[in-house]
Amino acid sequence: MAIQCPKCGARHDVLELEETGQSHCACGQKLDLSLLGNVEDFLRYFENEEERRKAEALREDAGLICRMILNEQFPDVDIEIAMENLKEKVRKLFPDKLETYRMIYEARFKRLWDQFRGGGG
Repeated sequence: MAIQCPKCGARHDVLELEETGQSHCACGQKLDLSLLGNVEDFLRYFENEEERRKAEALREDAGLICRMILNEQFPDVDIEIAMENLKEKVRKLFPDKLETYRMIYEARFKRLWDQFRGGGG
């Protein structure tokens, strides 16, 4: 998977970043996977406008899942199905960005689940 430097747009291999833990772009921008902590970071690393639009749709779906987790009226199984459907959508639209999705969205779902549903999600 490749990510794009948010400063200059140069592409970098994520495997290289994972091996070293961090790297710097030729422009001097620090590229560190641990900095991918939120949705805006996730969206920033998409290379073109079409990808950004698709990623925005994913963000809306993820927001719905977050609201489902917070709303006790939604059964756990429905939320789990929604999360699996979103993961499949990411797999189809952005197969090379699945790990980035996991680091940001799945981590968010787990935090919310643990906090509001008592863990186990």
